Parts: sequence; structure tokens; C-alpha cells
Amino acid sequence: MRDEGKCQRMSRAKVAVVGGSIGGLTAANVLRDIGYEVDVYERAPQLLSGFGTGIVVQPELVRYLLERTGATLGELSVPSSSMRYYDASTAQLKGEVGASWRFTAYNAVYRKLLDAYGTDRYHLGRRLIGIVRTSAGLVAKFADGSTVAADLIVCADGGASVARSTLLGIEPKYAGYVTWRGMVDQNDVSKETWGFFQDAFSYGLLDDSHIIAYPIPQVSGDGRLTGRHRLNFQWYWNVAEGPDLDRLMTDATGERRSVSVHHELLTEANLLGFQARAADQLCGPFRELISAAPKPFVTVVADAEIEQMAFGNVVLIGDAATTPRPHAAAGAAKAAADAWALADQLEKTHGNIADALAAWEPGQLAVGHAYLAKVRAMAEVLQHGGDFPPGASEYRFGLSVPG
Repeated sequence: MRDEGKCQRMSRAKVAVVGGSIGGLTAANVLRDIGYEVDVYERAPQLLSGFGTGIVVQPELVRYLLERTGATLGELSVPSSSMRYYDASTAQLKGEVGASWRFTAYNAVYRKLLDAYGTDRYHLGRRLIGIVRTSAGLVAKFADGSTVAADLIVCADGGASVARSTLLGIEPKYAGYVTWRGMVDQNDVSKETWGFFQDAFSYGLLDDSHIIAYPIPQVSGDGRLTGRHRLNFQWYWNVAEGPDLDRLMTDATGERRSVSVHHELLTEANLLGFQARAADQLCGPFRELISAAPKPFVTVVADAEIEQMAFGNVVLIGDAATTPRPHAAAGAAKAAADAWALADQLEKTHGNIADALAAWEPGQLAVGHAYLAKVRAMAEVLQHGGDFPPGASEYRFGLSVPG
């Protein structure tokens, strides 16, 4: 049982969480559960969807749902039994290892966390434009002219974090490649291709790029699993910074997008180029998977590294702190881990925020640095034809790093 006296002391403290995605909602839930008064400020004007994209389940990602809501892995995800490594140009199997990963969809996790937190204190349309110093300390300033002061401001505003830019002047740096993402339903592809990608996380390896594919649950509008599956893929392309990248990231209205161009805004030339490259470079199931996707979209890959996460009464968590590349499948898990560790330290210090942050920051910085080093190493071999041996421990999914 919780120490009620401790919770009463903590309950006098107010927390503002900036960013209402998975990391922000995990922070909001765990901090509320230890007695804080928590409000969430999300920049989007409507509830998030994540376009239904897939997530590899890590323990940190689903810890809150499993421990505090009664949800089960079966409700949230679909299982697999192996990782398979193919030459994507021939569909020839290069290796296979046993691996019991589970896969979920962004919408499933997000809606479950939102259901746990509720919407009464989940404020939409609150776009952060800066962290401002006032006589009362640091406050969050939003585009609508409002400001929010709190005893603790937790910034979980993603890879393009305004909070990080304001506090440190650090922006994500383009990694030299983009990822095309998409999904297919069972009736979009042949029975053979559907079966090819079931029960596994599949790598399609090429000399200068790679594909990942895995099944994910289909999710209804309210975040519930329908009982059907989809196939989720990402195809990474090396694209030089400059005119080539500008052309790819310019949408059909002529706007140069900094992060993603979603399907409805893709230019005809870029969509045709995507289809032509699939026909030219891919074979068999990989070609069909990519070509059949009804709504592919493209996102730049970028990362950022920092040396500070705590600034008085403001902290950065998840991608708003260290922004990793996606290759070890634990970006959202890292945000959740930051939130849990923060709550643990606040409990240990009986709500003394300064002491809690001093104890919390070094460990979470170390986790972020190690994880970023791992995914950069993975990118080096995956995008440039290096040796990527099946089951290599140094490339294992998750936050942990061998040694």
C-alpha cells in the first residue's frame, strides 16, 4: 500500500506534462498515482492516432497497462516466434533465430493509456512555443498566449521538442536517410505473401537499405483490437541532404515538410518513384508487400543527443531528451522508462523535486546515450551493407546494451 501521508504531501504539488502521446501519458499516469495533481497539454487539436503504425512491445512500454489497468498482452498485441533475415532482392532466407517478440499498434497503447488517465485534464490544442523564466520560475508558454506554471513541468514533446530547443538550442540532426512506412490488410496481398510475413519479425536486407516487416493488430477507432491483423513495414532509403531530400519532402501543396509527408500529400512523382523502386529492387513477397500498401508515407530519420535533462523544475523525457533512430524498437519504451524512474525518485525523496531530479538525471542520461550508440551502430551496417548477423546480441531490440 502507498504511504498516505506521503501522497498527501505530494498532492499539494502540481505537474504539467507537455505532450500527450505515449511517453507523456505514461508520465501523467504514474505521477498522478503517487499523489500529484497532473494536467497534460497536447499540441494536436484532436486525439492522436499514430496512423495505426506498429510498435514492438517492450516491457517498459506496457508496464503501466499490465500493472495498473488489468490489461493483458493478449488484449494489446500479437505474438511471433522468430526473426528472419532475407535478401530482399531475391527473397532468399539468409538466417533465422527463435525470438518471441510481440507486436502492437500505436493506437492500442495510446488509447489504453488515455482511458486510464481520462480526458478531463487532457488539454488539446495547446502547442508549446517556449519555456519562459518568470518571477515564479520556469513556465510553459503556448501558442494561444496562455502560460502554465507548475511545481514540475515534464516535457514529452517528441523528437522535434520545442522545450529542448528552447532550453539547449539542440535540434535533431538528419541521419542521411528516410523511412517509407505503410500497412496492408489480408485482402491487399496474396495468400502466399500474407503467410510469408506471419509469426515473425522479418528483415529484408539490401546493399544500401533495408526493410522491416511484422504483423500488428488491427485497431478500431476507440483503440480496441478487432481480432484481425495487418502487416506493417518500414523501408529505409539513403537520401542525400539537399535537393534530393527537399524534392522528396516537398508535399503536393509545395510545402517543404520537416518530418513527414503523409500519403494524402505525397506528390505523384514521389509516389511513382516509390513504386518504381520497389519494382526495380525488390523481389517476391517484399515487392508485393511494398507495392500493395494503400497509403504509404515518408518520414525523415534524425537523432539528437543531450547532456542535460533537468533544468530547475523542468525535465525532458523520451524523444524530447535523447532522440534515437528506430532500429532497436524501444523509442517509446525509453520515454516510459524515463517516466517510471522519475516517479520512483520522487517517491524516494518524499516529493523533494530538486533531490529527485539530481538522483534521476544521471541514470536516464546514461540509458539514452547507450541506446543512441546502439541504434547508430545498427544503422551503419543496415544502411551501408555491413555485416548484420542473425541474432547478434549487440543489435538486440530493447534498451539494454550487452555488457
